[in-house]
Amino acid sequence: MKTFLSICLITLLFTSCKKEQNRQLLNAYLKYEINGVQTNIKDEILLKDNTFECTISKDTSLYVHATKVYEGAGFIIRTENIKDGVYTLDNYNKGFYENPKDKCIYFTDSKHQGTLTLKRGTFQGKTLLNTMTGTFQFEGVDTTTGKSFKLSGGEFLMELKVK
Repeated sequence: MKTFLSICLITLLFTSCKKEQNRQLLNAYLKYEINGVQTNIKDEILLKDNTFECTISKDTSLYVHATKVYEGAGFIIRTENIKDGVYTLDNYNKGFYENPKDKCIYFTDSKHQGTLTLKRGTFQGKTLLNTMTGTFQFEGVDTTTGKSFKLSGGEFLMELKVK
């Protein structure tokens, strides 16, 4: 029984190490600038509070979101076919920003818009990873207060998971 548990533990450790190693090799990130201050959210092994999601569902919906502590940004794209190209961020395809200072979430809408440029790719690590890269910028608004801001210079590289 002890041997069996030891083998299970070793297998679990090697499996998780393999995944962590691919994450580190990819060096995923999401960065942007607001009012001259740049934020860079990195997907690194030691930064366990940082979260990264990049999911495409049925090739018609894309969700990208990265956070560190209480700050984050992302977007949701809905179209007939997600493909490489430029998308408008508005009241349908949303860009959003979570501000840790005022604890508000700012969204794009019909008056506060932006753009997102997407490109799919692959990364050859220990395993082949599907990736999504892109650039984005938008103006967001807190619908409760009406306060708005501009997010510029957005860039990202993430592992793309297909549902």
